[in-house]
Amino acid sequence: MAEHQTILCGQAMARPIVIALAALASLSGCASAPHGGGDTSKLQRIQHLVVIYAENHSFDNLYGLFPGANGISRATPEQMTQLDHDGSPLRELIVFGRDGKPDPAFPRMPNRPFRIDAPPVSRPPTTLVPSPIHDYFYNQEQINGGRNNMFAALSQVGGWTMGHYDGSQFKLWKWAQEYTLADNFFQAAFGGSYLNHQWLICACTPAFANAPASMRVRLDSSGKLEKKPGSPSANVGAAQIYSSGLGGQATTDGWSVNTTQPPYQPSGVPPAADGPRTHAGEKGGMLGSFNLGLPLPPQTAPTIGDRLSAKGVSWAWYAGGWDAALADGVQPPGAPRKVIYHRGEGSPNFQPHHQPFNYFARFAPGPPIAPGICAMATRSWRRSAPARCRRCRSTSPPAG
Repeated sequence: MAEHQTILCGQAMARPIVIALAALASLSGCASAPHGGGDTSKLQRIQHLVVIYAENHSFDNLYGLFPGANGISRATPEQMTQLDHDGSPLRELIVFGRDGKPDPAFPRMPNRPFRIDAPPVSRPPTTLVPSPIHDYFYNQEQINGGRNNMFAALSQVGGWTMGHYDGSQFKLWKWAQEYTLADNFFQAAFGGSYLNHQWLICACTPAFANAPASMRVRLDSSGKLEKKPGSPSANVGAAQIYSSGLGGQATTDGWSVNTTQPPYQPSGVPPAADGPRTHAGEKGGMLGSFNLGLPLPPQTAPTIGDRLSAKGVSWAWYAGGWDAALADGVQPPGAPRKVIYHRGEGSPNFQPHHQPFNYFARFAPGPPIAPGICAMATRSWRRSAPARCRRCRSTSPPAG
């Protein structure tokens, strides 16, 4: 039987597309026959399994109008009607701008789902639109025990969270018609990219026992995000929360749940002046005027890569733009970043927090390994790791 290779592709640039999610739990089947006997000929024909991980859209945002799906038409009046912080229905849906105040560029709309690509909003899918916050603690309050009626109140863009597209114009919609649409698939963890990437490869939440108080969430006596005095009604403006910016990366008991930087380059945290260039500075760092806090301590939990290696399955993690981001990351700490979290012309705007293997001690920077193990990774940059357990990048996939 030919050697099998599993390829994990991370699409780290936040872009408006969702391609596919595959269940990693089944990957070990590529290497050995399943228990209980039976015909294994079909499994043995599998040569490669590719997982493309994309993000940043809800099901209803793209497929809410898909015929027969559990979409917008099946939402209850309670779920459609967004509530204010005091539990009363919002008078209307208001889109907030960066200042937390109503954005005059968007109309005020009735308190119910609306089409983004139809009047009165009329923003086609090719248009850059507001990006709702996706945060571990916000998300729990937005879901509100399954009622899903606090999204507008607990988002920095307000009522924009209730918008959706007519997805029939997308190629993804055509694929859904031809194949299978998982209309009851839910993300692994509350919140955004960072924690869900960790669950993709580890099915675990990273430990951050030494997280400083400045990076731990502030919750009120009811366990909700603590609001600042004078935080307004969602009929007026965006909620004012203490745990925004630096703050809220970790739970009160030391688990990392919101975007935290990796301990190795490429990282948003630059190297320390007196430390190795391949590592993020242990005392943290700044991204422009934004304090990124401390990098996450190297993690030690087993990953899907370890499980594949234990079964003799070679594998690779691909991240387009990796070489450029690595070169950017190992610069002297005072050098300006031109690739990592940088939107300049020609930059891939590389997102280090979308590279989950870069948080694990097992894949720490080290000498190159013997060639050929990750043969499918074009011009791969490799890190030392146990035999057949490799982390690679390629310049071929989308940047990120």
